Amino acid sequence: MGSKYVKKKNHESQNNDKLCSVCQEAGYLLLCDRCPSSYHLECAQIETIPDGKWFCPSCCCGLCGLRDPNDHTQLITEVCYQCSRQYHVNCMSRAGIKFPRNIPSENFCSQSCFKLHDDIQKLLGISFPTGVDGLTWKLLKSNNSDFNMHDALRADTHAKLSQALDLLRACFKPILIERGKRNIIIDIINSSTSKYKRLDFHGFFVMVLQKDDEFTCVATFRIHGQKLAEMPLVATIFKYRGQGMCRVLLHELTKMLSKWQVQRLVLPSVSDQLEFWQSVFGFSKMPTVEKLEILGFPLLVFRGTTICQKILSNTMFGMEIEEVSQEPSRFNPKDYLKDRLGPGTKRNFRNLNYKLMSEVEVIRKEKKIMLEDREKI
Repeated sequence: MGSKYVKKKNHESQNNDKLCSVCQEAGYLLLCDRCPSSYHLECAQIETIPDGKWFCPSCCCGLCGLRDPNDHTQLITEVCYQCSRQYHVNCMSRAGIKFPRNIPSENFCSQSCFKLHDDIQKLLGISFPTGVDGLTWKLLKSNNSDFNMHDALRADTHAKLSQALDLLRACFKPILIERGKRNIIIDIINSSTSKYKRLDFHGFFVMVLQKDDEFTCVATFRIHGQKLAEMPLVATIFKYRGQGMCRVLLHELTKMLSKWQVQRLVLPSVSDQLEFWQSVFGFSKMPTVEKLEILGFPLLVFRGTTICQKILSNTMFGMEIEEVSQEPSRFNPKDYLKDRLGPGTKRNFRNLNYKLMSEVEVIRKEKKIMLEDREKI
């Protein structure tokens, strides 16, 4: 079914997204009067077509949920580089939110978002111990737009991101968009941008768990201010699965997020993995009322998945990392794949055809990548 617009903009609607920003499906779409985003009425939680101008959740104030049609009645901030939201100045003042004390090159809604961004930048490219012998973790981010970075550091970052991408490509078949022209995994690694919010991947970081010079586990995440962070992709190389690698990485990630007072970590889960995320990592299904609260954030969610969340706090890390990593795993990935999924299992993520690779396919692809790397050397 093609897209049909139920409400036209004042300018040409050909610039609008032809898919819903929430479910990424076509259909009868309501157009935002300020940005190219389009929404199904039910996805935007609207019962009837509104009269006059309508602004999508992302374009409204992140506190009061409203926006002046003419932008004259109340001053509103620019889109925040860190949390991707806008706020009325008066709403922020009443809430006691402090504005940035300095004038950075990017726009930030508040001092907390600016400080969060600054703190993350200071961690990039540095190896940190995990408390488990031989394991370290590191944060990476695409630096294609950073023209002030030294060439040697840029090349080193690019090489490590390529290594992380190889691990993800070894574990996932291509997740394609735009009729197979783009692989969403590559876009996330490169923090690619787009005028369409559902395809704008700026702000994504890559967290890698490393044993000697080898990446054992990789996760992609993005922090939307102190409200929440998202982790749409995480993968462990097959020969290290069942050894607690994902546990160690997730422990370090949540510990870091809690230090920055991020309230929750969210991820999309298919139904077959809900029990895994809940019993092993302490995630739970996000209630509908809380989903509405985060509707204005450009989260990467896939069709047929359930939004899960893990509430973070500064007191949740009483257990040492050694205890977490040495705890016997209740989850056997090989039995899980064999018993529940079967070979060649297909899953449709939001308009994205996703295939879970079998163990034989992954091992074959890992060997192929290693041979290609040796030939380059």
